[in-house]
Amino acid sequence: MGYLWRVRLSSFAAGAATASAAGFFLLYKDHLLARGAIARQVEDIKETSEKHYKALNQRISALESRKESDSTKEA
Repeated sequence: MGYLWRVRLSSFAAGAATASAAGFFLLYKDHLLARGAIARQVEDIKETSEKHYKALNQRISALESRKESDSTKEA
């Protein structure tokens, strides 16, 4: 009877270890995919923000140059 109990317990332990390893692998793979997707989204947001920042700088420069030219005409 003791031998059968040991065989069942060791089979259960081997199955639990295999299931844990497979679960960890799947979770790790899912984590890597999610991390890559988030990194791509952040990169897209960064590029969009830089484009907006450049456009804003150009508009500000244009307004400042117009203001400077108006002030030199008045003087």
